[in-house]
Amino acid sequence: MSTQETIPAMLRSHGLRVTPQRLALAELILSKPTHITARMAYETLRESHPAISMNTIYLTLRQLESSGLLNHFEVNGNAIFDSNTAPHDHACCNRCKVIIDLTHQQTVLPVLPTALEHWHIDHEQRIWSGLCPECTEV
Repeated sequence: MSTQETIPAMLRSHGLRVTPQRLALAELILSKPTHITARMAYETLRESHPAISMNTIYLTLRQLESSGLLNHFEVNGNAIFDSNTAPHDHACCNRCKVIIDLTHQQTVLPVLPTALEHWHIDHEQRIWSGLCPECTEV
C-alpha cells in the first residue's frame, strides 16, 4: 500500500476525518521520521495549501498527538512534534539545530531517583544538547 493510501486509512482508524489540510499535514509528518515545529509545517504547506492557517496546524498537530500518531517535546521553548512514537531520547545540536533520535538500546537507562520510588512513572524522556560532530569541526 502506498503512502497516499496508508495515511488516510491511518487517520480514519484513529477516528479522524480526512480533510485536505489534515491529510497534507499528516503526509508531511507521518510519511517519514521527522521532527518539526508548527511554524515549520506551516511554512512548508502554505504555498500548496494557501487557505491553511497556523490555528489549523496547531489543532491538527494536537489531534494527531492525542490520537497517538505523534509525540512532542520541548527544546529551547519550542514544541517539537515527533513522528517516532516509540520510547526514545533525543540529541539536539545547539548550533545547527539538528535533532536525532536515540533509542533506549543506545543509551543507559537512568536509575529512578529515590524521591520517585513510590510514583507510578508512565513516561520518561531525556534531551541531550551540545554540538553535533559537523558543528564541532567548524
